[in-house]
Amino acid sequence: MKNTITFLILVLFAFQVSAQTSTENEEKNENLVLIIKNSGGEYIGEIVSDDGREILLITKTIGKIYINKSEISSISKVDENVKSNKNGEFRASGPFTTRYYFTNNALPIKKNENYALVHIYGPEVHFSVGNKTSLGVMASWIASPIGLVLKQQIFSKNKLHVSVGSILGSSGYINQGQTYGGLHWGTITIGDRTSNISFSAGLAHINWPTNNTDFMSGAREIGDKYSYSFYDQDHPYPIAEDDWNAQMAFEDSLGLYNWNSNFNDRYLYRNQQLATVIGVSGIAPIGKKASFIFDSMIFIANKAKVNYTSKEKEITYERYNNATGNTQLTNFTAVYGEGVISPETSRNITFILMPAMRFNQSYEKAFQVALAGFINYDEINGLNSAPVPMISWLRKF
Repeated sequence: MKNTITFLILVLFAFQVSAQTSTENEEKNENLVLIIKNSGGEYIGEIVSDDGREILLITKTIGKIYINKSEISSISKVDENVKSNKNGEFRASGPFTTRYYFTNNALPIKKNENYALVHIYGPEVHFSVGNKTSLGVMASWIASPIGLVLKQQIFSKNKLHVSVGSILGSSGYINQGQTYGGLHWGTITIGDRTSNISFSAGLAHINWPTNNTDFMSGAREIGDKYSYSFYDQDHPYPIAEDDWNAQMAFEDSLGLYNWNSNFNDRYLYRNQQLATVIGVSGIAPIGKKASFIFDSMIFIANKAKVNYTSKEKEITYERYNNATGNTQLTNFTAVYGEGVISPETSRNITFILMPAMRFNQSYEKAFQVALAGFINYDEINGLNSAPVPMISWLRKF
């Protein structure tokens, strides 16, 4: 019995010591600060003393270090784990960890760690408006187009995070803001701020005004309103005439004579385009201050087809007679196709790939380079692709 009591006392004492040590560690963790020097050096540790001129910092890697306060750019409390390395500098889990090259993950922007991203084609600004909510603006250098970005984290536990986001965009000064659209998605992220992978899915849409087809006409075009050919005898609707006056007379009868001002009469257009969007992205550290980024998006859209109904027209036009030197009236029957938009669709798939490297110059600065490009597959026109290399800079503010 005496031995049992002694054993219980020792166990209780061990628990007390363990709890006290744990409490001390927690208190120490609560006192950890991040110090960023003007030169870009970064240190994490506990401030032991501050005489107004310099501070004494205890770090886990290099021990005690004195830092002149005139050399310090900022001091902030460390609110989550970071990974230290041998020289006392570290890759902070900081302002740019919510972002891949273009897309973002489900982690929220931390308070007071707002950031700006500058592309060659335009700037972005993103800032925290709550513990789990962020707001941003992205645009070209002429503010056209321009978009508002919203992101809300809805779940976070251990290394699993879930968020929803939306980009609401307008053509701005271009086309008098009449063209607008958006991208709305949900994201699941697995991992922490320094290394993670994300899976996203959502819907993209763009809307054009019905009274103006001059803007982005190539993207809006579905097909020819009328089908015919004066030159291709294998065409479904060949017109057996090689006289330029005959062609002008026929097109004039359809209201197509003026090529420059009758696009609405010449082509069939869509006023809205919808697309399913799927994304897979990730980031992993390489070395002390670099990270590899894999960023990708797939847009899957349907394009309406055009059905043609055979029509006939009797065309009369003036034709020059080389033998007599006079003009004469000439007649011919034109067989052509009149198009209407069909409920049938063709599939269009665009794959955007953005492998990139990010170089963290300091806690507050980074730049990234992407060997980006796209591959487009259209059921009617086939495959086409092109590289689009990009570079951008990130800054905390």
